Amino acid sequence: MSWTEIERWIGEKAPALDAALLPPSTATDLADAEEAIGYALPDDVTGWWRRFGGIGETYHHWPLVPDIWQPHGLDRALHFRTLMMQAISGIAFATIGEEKDYEAVALREPAGTPCVDIWLPAWLPVAADGSGHELFVDLRPGPLHGCVTEWGKYSGADDKPVWPGVTAMLDDTLRALRGETGHRLVFERENFHWE
Repeated sequence: MSWTEIERWIGEKAPALDAALLPPSTATDLADAEEAIGYALPDDVTGWWRRFGGIGETYHHWPLVPDIWQPHGLDRALHFRTLMMQAISGIAFATIGEEKDYEAVALREPAGTPCVDIWLPAWLPVAADGSGHELFVDLRPGPLHGCVTEWGKYSGADDKPVWPGVTAMLDDTLRALRGETGHRLVFERENFHWE
């Protein structure tokens, strides 16, 4: 898995980030999360979170995934899932009944199908930009089950998936860290960002 090499890169190039990495999730943590959200997690997600527990609270935003995304561990993912469902609920519909009907229809759509008016319970955040935009894994069934899609603060999930899964996201991240893509990493003191 690319995360192993990403973690090695962090240890060599970003000691402040390395110090902020949290312990990985246990099999029990992951099983409890699946039970709590009512969806099985894709193997690449559980494999990643068995090695990566997230990034602790710091004064830095660590956009490890190009261009702007700081990855979440399991605890932050569950926290942001709840936060997003609560924050978006009640905005686009006149009644809670209308919202629930819309949600039921959207949940029957295959993974990767756009949805702009609510945050679906089948979406689990995996990274954030720190200003209200999220990358999430779509846990709905279908050929794109486990795809990674962007939620825009003002546009919802109105576009096709960014990656077919977390493995592809991490592979692209590793290629960018190695300088094999058009992204350029810029270090400033103990922090970094992408250009």
